[in-house]
Amino acid sequence: MTISAYESPKREILVFYYKYRRRLILAFLLPFLTFVAVSFVPKPRYDATGTLVVRLGSEYVYQPEVGAGTNGPASPIPFDRDQIYKAEVAILGSHDLHQQVVKSVGLDRMYPQSGDGHKLLTPLRNEALDILDKIYPEDEEAPEAVETIRSNLIDYDSDTKLSEEERAQRRLDTAVESFGKRLTIELGKESAVINVSFSHRDRDVAVEALDDLFTFYMEKRKQLYLETRGGLAKDEEEKTRHRASSAQAAVENFKREHQIYSLPDQRAQLLTQRDDVRKQMTTISNPALEDKLRNITAQLDQLDSLDRENDTLQHELQVANDEYALYTHKLDEAQAYDNLERARAGSVRIIQPPSAPPEPKKLQSLILLIGFILSLIFTATIAAIAEFSRSGFLTPERLERNLGLPVLGVLTLRK
Repeated sequence: MTISAYESPKREILVFYYKYRRRLILAFLLPFLTFVAVSFVPKPRYDATGTLVVRLGSEYVYQPEVGAGTNGPASPIPFDRDQIYKAEVAILGSHDLHQQVVKSVGLDRMYPQSGDGHKLLTPLRNEALDILDKIYPEDEEAPEAVETIRSNLIDYDSDTKLSEEERAQRRLDTAVESFGKRLTIELGKESAVINVSFSHRDRDVAVEALDDLFTFYMEKRKQLYLETRGGLAKDEEEKTRHRASSAQAAVENFKREHQIYSLPDQRAQLLTQRDDVRKQMTTISNPALEDKLRNITAQLDQLDSLDRENDTLQHELQVANDEYALYTHKLDEAQAYDNLERARAGSVRIIQPPSAPPEPKKLQSLILLIGFILSLIFTATIAAIAEFSRSGFLTPERLERNLGLPVLGVLTLRK
């Protein structure tokens, strides 16, 4: 036989796979059947999706209180676009927002409690600790793995001793963490579109959770971006209204205390009485008239003092009323500004409201595909190991190429 009779590489491949067929079939079936079994474990889930678009609005522009020039108006400073989009994604992924969603939908509805499992596992935990203490007493040095197991068992015991409030808070924190893992937020490349999705076993829960997330997100971003002026103006309006009321009450109390009804009329009456007494004194000299004149003069002096004090109180009342009117006007302007900014602050729009497909997302086909690919890779690895670890020759061609000698004949070995 000459070398040209054995030049087919396909024959070498077929001979190799025929010789190691059992090993290669087993190498393929073992991992693939494992993935087939695993594919039945995950439960179907519904993916609720929604889409947001971020428009550049007035809340993304910083208005400095002092302008660039001493005489010119303040120049607005816009934020960077990438910072804006990343900030919106960060708000959607904030922990407190996720906590609001879990509480709104319902903790038991989203993540039902498994029951009092710790009561069932406590005896097993105690028995495991007893076994470890017998094998490795605490005064003897134990392997690191044993110490790790013992530490975990002790930590589990401390968890079971928590109060109801502490256990509820820990359960809530765990639920919020699970919600964050099932939530996907993707910012479109070179675009202002944010795609949000949430996966859950219950379709209605998935849609409701994502819808609540959008609602709480809109409210939170308004609280973050809106710089309301109505609060400060309202406080000043309350203060000036209180001062005006106090000044009005002081004027009324002063008049009531001194029995003042009309100072000009009271002064005119006293002046008329004084003139009459003076006329009478020109004709007759009477000590009683002199006493009466002194009494009227004293009343006029007292009336002048009360008039000055009343003018002071009236001035304070006028100033307080003017301030109250001024801040009432400022409050109206501030409320109008806040309403306008609140209407303009909705720069984020919902393109696609949260929705979920009628059929759940099944992972079985994906798991089987991954298992098939990994099984092929594992089989090829086993084949490569078998090829490189083999010490003989499978075909005459390989022998001729390696030794450089022609093969004269081939004998078949039969068992």
